[in-house]
Amino acid sequence: MDTIEKFREEMTKTREKNNLSKSDLARKISKSPSFICDIESKRKKPSLETTVDIAHALGLSLDKIFK
Repeated sequence: MDTIEKFREEMTKTREKNNLSKSDLARKISKSPSFICDIESKRKKPSLETTVDIAHALGLSLDKIFK
């Protein structure tokens, strides 16, 4: 599994665990809910900046994901 796939899985799992909707997460990072949906459904790859924003919004450790 590549790094972006690991990030997608962690992002979705953590978002759902924290009872955040795609709209909630999108609002936290100033993106649209459809953008979050596109990332989770593999239609788009987030930029490094967006990856960091999502990780911070969800409290994810990028070190854990990128190892």
